[in-house]
Amino acid sequence: MKAEKTIGDMREFMQQSRYTTPPETDKQVLFESKLFEILLEEDGYDLLVMGKPEGSGCYCFVNNLLRAVMDKTVANYDLVIIDTPAGLEHFSRKTIPDLDDLIVVTDESRRGLTTGERIRDLAKEIELKYKDLYVVVNKVTPGRRMAVLENAKSLGLKVIGTIPYDECLAKFDLVGDPLMGLPDDSPAVLEMRQVIRELGL
Repeated sequence: MKAEKTIGDMREFMQQSRYTTPPETDKQVLFESKLFEILLEEDGYDLLVMGKPEGSGCYCFVNNLLRAVMDKTVANYDLVIIDTPAGLEHFSRKTIPDLDDLIVVTDESRRGLTTGERIRDLAKEIELKYKDLYVVVNKVTPGRRMAVLENAKSLGLKVIGTIPYDECLAKFDLVGDPLMGLPDDSPAVLEMRQVIRELGL
């Protein structure tokens, strides 16, 4: 699935509109109409893609725009999933609103788990409000699963899923096939179902 328009595109439009729209234009109405243009509606879910603004410069405007989009849309849904890039930027810039569950997806390495620890500590430092922080560990080899769980426990992290390396998933990823097409008996699918149950979804 590819989004034709993103929040980054919306940013460009909103900046240009300051010079091209009459002063009496209701900026809120303009904002909402553009928001509906970039919202990708699918069967059972809607999708908004952050994208990135054209040109160089600070991301302050697009981050502020992201906050405004979140404030406007979150109340319309029973469940909102925010998938951010790896790293701590979205937390430190406070572009993420208050959460129910904060889920860190990482690999089986000690370094990856330490990133989960850093995210937890940063969330506390910036007073991000959330109920629970969970870790999902990806590409876990069977012989290392217990070591992964022990490492996570030593860092005070709660692991709710260890997604095993799945050859079928790797093939899907290689050719760009959507993961929604994975078979029901895929090891990764079976473990993700357990994660969903753990989250009470």
